[in-house]
Amino acid sequence: MAVKVEKPATTPKVPAVVEKPTQPPTPSADHTAEQTALLETLTPPEIKPPLLPRSAAGMADRVLVEKKAHRLTLFRHNVPLKSYAIALGQQPEGPKRFAGDNKTPEGRYVIDSRKKNSAYHRSLHISYPRPEDVAFAAEHKRSAGGDIMIHGLPNGRGFWGARHLLRDWTAGCIAVTDAEIEELWRAIPDGTPIEIRP
Repeated sequence: MAVKVEKPATTPKVPAVVEKPTQPPTPSADHTAEQTALLETLTPPEIKPPLLPRSAAGMADRVLVEKKAHRLTLFRHNVPLKSYAIALGQQPEGPKRFAGDNKTPEGRYVIDSRKKNSAYHRSLHISYPRPEDVAFAAEHKRSAGGDIMIHGLPNGRGFWGARHLLRDWTAGCIAVTDAEIEELWRAIPDGTPIEIRP
């Protein structure tokens, strides 16, 4: 006589629900009044999964930033490794021309140094300004500015997480979450070219 074996009941796997942020981040003391005002007017965006699921565990040999898409992508041998959603300068349209214009540069640069203990968790320095950037600003009797970084969130504000994407809030830098800057820190060696497109 055959014995009937009942299969244990299984619970179907339910995909994790990504909750939309309901409150804007609380600004830090390092923020200007304008940045604080921007953060207070935020409304939650749709949170989307990463465009590319592969890990950035391999070293990147090129970085592409697409300002209009608010996306930073790591490449190795022209193969995309991973993409990240980013926040930009408060005036994201157009290239950076002068100090204090709150614009993110456009063009070809290099990741030329890094700062482990940054005011924004960790930061990777972009080689802006190039000689042509300095020359353009000098023609207008202005400074080109500098200190443009890929960085994390203000120290003590890592809990903002993806909520920082609600609005472009930097002074011209490229911002990601603290977890993402840790990954980028490991994946991008100094000397890596970075192209920033409109």
